[in-house]
Formats: sequence, C-alpha cells, structure tokens
Amino acid sequence: MIIFMQHRCFRQIRLLFFPYVCILTACVSRPKVPVEEIPVPSPARVPVVLIVPPVSLPAQPPPPESPRPIENFVRRVKDNDPALIRYFTQDEERRISIHAESDGFEVEYDLQNARPSPDGSRWELDFAVRETGSTESLQDTLWWNIDDDDSGILLSLDDDYQDQWLQYFDLFDRYGAKITFFTIGGFSPFCTEALNRGHDIGYHTMDHLNLLRVSQEVFFEQTLQEVESYRAAGIPLHSFAYPFGFSEAWMREALAGTFIVQRGFGVRYCIYDREAIKSGYIASVSIDNTVYKTDAEFENAITMMLRTVKFIGRGSIVPLTTHTIADDADWGITTRRLEYLLQSTRDLKLRFYRYGDF
Repeated sequence: MIIFMQHRCFRQIRLLFFPYVCILTACVSRPKVPVEEIPVPSPARVPVVLIVPPVSLPAQPPPPESPRPIENFVRRVKDNDPALIRYFTQDEERRISIHAESDGFEVEYDLQNARPSPDGSRWELDFAVRETGSTESLQDTLWWNIDDDDSGILLSLDDDYQDQWLQYFDLFDRYGAKITFFTIGGFSPFCTEALNRGHDIGYHTMDHLNLLRVSQEVFFEQTLQEVESYRAAGIPLHSFAYPFGFSEAWMREALAGTFIVQRGFGVRYCIYDREAIKSGYIASVSIDNTVYKTDAEFENAITMMLRTVKFIGRGSIVPLTTHTIADDADWGITTRRLEYLLQSTRDLKLRFYRYGDF
C-alpha cells in the first residue's frame, strides 16, 4: 500500500515540474548566437550660457586736475618762498599792512593776529592771495620761524634828560638794549658813563632851536660849535638829530662831512637797511606818550612795528625815538611802555642797534 502511494506521488511531482525542466533544457542546449553591438551616439555638445545678474561697481574718481595757478602761488606763500619780496604800506591813520606780489598775484598777511607757538620759536599767521584784476581769492595759513638775523631797532632818546636816563641803565642791561642818546649842549660826564655801559651819544644842537628859523651863522653855531669838545673827551659823535625833525637839503649837505648819519623825526613808520642808514639821512618814528593815548594803542602799534621789521627781514631796521622816561610826560615814554618795547624786541630776536654802529 505504501509503495503504491509513493509511486503515485512521484508521478504527480514529475508531471508538475516537467514543463519547467523542458524549458530549462532548451535554454541550456540552445546554440549561442553572437550579439551585434549597437553604437550609442555621443551626447551633442551644446554651449552653456550663464546668465549673471548685473553688479553695480563703485564709480571711479575722475583723474586729478592740475592745480590752478592761484593754488600753486598759495603753496609758494605757505612755503615762505624767499623770492617773494615782502613790503609794507601805511594808511592815513598809521595802520600798517604787509604785502607781497609776484607773477600777477598779490598777498596780504595778517600779522596783527599772528599766533605764537608755546615756545615762541615760530608764529602761525593767516594770509590771503588774490589774482591781480580778479575778485577770486584764497585764504590759508603759514608758519613763520623766528630766527636770529640782522633785523632790529635803532632806539634813541632825545634832549636833556640825562639824570632820568641814568636811572634806567640797569633796565637796559637786563634786556641787552643799546641806546643812542642825542644830547643837548656841551660835553658832560653822562656821555662817558653811557659809552662805558655800551650805549652811544649823538648830538642834538646846543639849544634845541628850530633850525628853519635861524640864520646860517646861528645854524653852524648850534650844530658844530661843540663837536670838538665832545671828540676831545673821547665821544666820537657819529650822528646828529635835528630838533623837531626839521631840516632842509642845504643843511643836510652842510653837515654830511661832520656826521655819518643825520636823523629826522615824525610819526610815519619807516624801515631801512644798513646801506640806506649809511647813506646819510633817515627819519625816526615817535613813540612818545602824546602820540598814543592809551597803553593798548601803544602796544598794538609797537607790536605791528616790530613784527613788520622782523617779518620783512633782509636786515631791516626801524628807528624809534622818544625823550624822557616818565609816566606824566607828553614827550616821553612810561616805564611800562618802555619795558613792553624792550621785552617785545627781545622776544622777536631783534637786534638793538646804535647810530654809531653804522
């Protein structure tokens, strides 16, 4: 019974798998047929276009323009170009202005408001440049160095105040000031004392007369009669000052052989160089109390006088004249004003000249 069942199951299994066996046999026994390779075309080369959004680039500055002629001239002024010759003008109210000009341009310097550095070795000052015939102008500043040079003052005291002058010899020494005293009359021991202290003596006539109103005979008596007594005492008397500053051409010619320098007097500001002083005749500006009613007015005037002579330079010298030293004198200078003058002269490194130096 069991054998029969096994036989029967076997037949069913064989029948079940027979088709699959046939298919498998057919595939294995089938002859191989070569397979033809089909070429695959290469992909076409298509240009690629990138779309980039626009980028805003910073604007390029225009090429620098060449400096205008007025700008080049301003640079020359700032650099203190020595080829620019400075000069001054004075109006009817005795106000001083400082200028320079060259190549069709004019400069005006604001010397009154110059600002010193802490050590006083240089000053900052404003200036304006204008083209001649034009309204265009440029303003700027420059540095002005206060160097030692030959510019200075020629300070004199006139008349017969010898006892008063003696009291200030120590003050003069303190500032290194050298003074020319134009004395009246004959020789006196004061003259020797002044020379021994480094000062100078000039002559101011015998009696301080107005020489325009005397005869020629009196003129020669007043100007020459006592000269030999001075020189015999060792006082050279290189210079002569006219009373009130008044003179005529024939007078200056008559005294030229006796005095190296002759001096007039007034309220106009003048500056000279050494050669001009030695030429024979100069005018000195009055710094008396009667000219300047207040200390502020005096100090402003002295400030501009001294700064001007220093700023113009080239050996410029300003003659200044007063008389006695007293607070209540019209024809004299107060102690305060005198010391302001001496201090300012030293601060600007100006030299003190004597008339005998020429």
